[in-house]
Amino acid sequence: MAKELKIRITGDSSGLKKGTDEAEGILSGFGSKVSAWSVATGTLLADGIKTGVSSAIGAIGDSISEASSLNEAQSKIGLLFGENASAINQFAEGAATALGQSKLQALDAAGTFAVFGKSAGLAGDDLVRFAKDNASLASDMASFFDASPTEAIEALGAAFRGESEPIRRFGVLLDDATLRQKALELGITETTKDALTPQQKVLAAQAAIMEQTAAAQGDFARTSDSLANRQRALGAQIDNLKGKIGSAFLPVAQKLAGWASTKLIPAFGALADVWLPRISTAFKVLSSGFRNFADGRTTSGVFGFFEQVGV
Repeated sequence: MAKELKIRITGDSSGLKKGTDEAEGILSGFGSKVSAWSVATGTLLADGIKTGVSSAIGAIGDSISEASSLNEAQSKIGLLFGENASAINQFAEGAATALGQSKLQALDAAGTFAVFGKSAGLAGDDLVRFAKDNASLASDMASFFDASPTEAIEALGAAFRGESEPIRRFGVLLDDATLRQKALELGITETTKDALTPQQKVLAAQAAIMEQTAAAQGDFARTSDSLANRQRALGAQIDNLKGKIGSAFLPVAQKLAGWASTKLIPAFGALADVWLPRISTAFKVLSSGFRNFADGRTTSGVFGFFEQVGV
């Protein structure tokens, strides 16, 4: 008779179990970290794309605005200077590096000063010189007194209007006696006793300003390597680049604006004319239904309400 011999092999598996549990914990933790990293990376990527698209749209909008303003400024220059407008446009083209002014800023400045020059009887080359000299002086004053060209342009314009306070910041003192004396020196009056006309004041103020800003004149060129002037030049060049980019998108923007004005807005207006009265009537009916909810119903509940309002 055959007999079976059974042999039992036992061992301590606690070490293996512990190691397996630790490995499982490590892998689980690693998986959680990978999952969290993936979510975070995806969120950052999505946010980055959204921000980038938003910034790009905003930059295009700014560029189109810059290009549109340039067109308006050039049109104004053409009207003010006539056949000499090309000289002003050429001056504005180099204003970024020469004056720290963008093309648009230089054109606006020249246009501002041209208005005062024309009121003083200047024309042709004299008017061009008057506008360019004052636009250049604004940059020198800004550099010398650590201000912005815009502030200097506004101060000069105020002085030509007869306001002496803004330009005092730039070391220029203008009063009636000074202007009368300068007008006499220029030969545009015969005595200092008579009051000056607005035209005479512009010419006298120009001469007095040039005389009192002698130390500041040419300062932008002398200190062009300074950080402040490098930043002004860089900012002006960036604005010019925006204008060039915007000029490419401007025709499309103009067509879209025209389409919206002639097609889209009238279409919405027509829809509003048709539907707003109907919507208003519907609200009145519903309001009446709510106020008289229980009157004349033959059915209860929701169906009774619809019966009441006549649906």
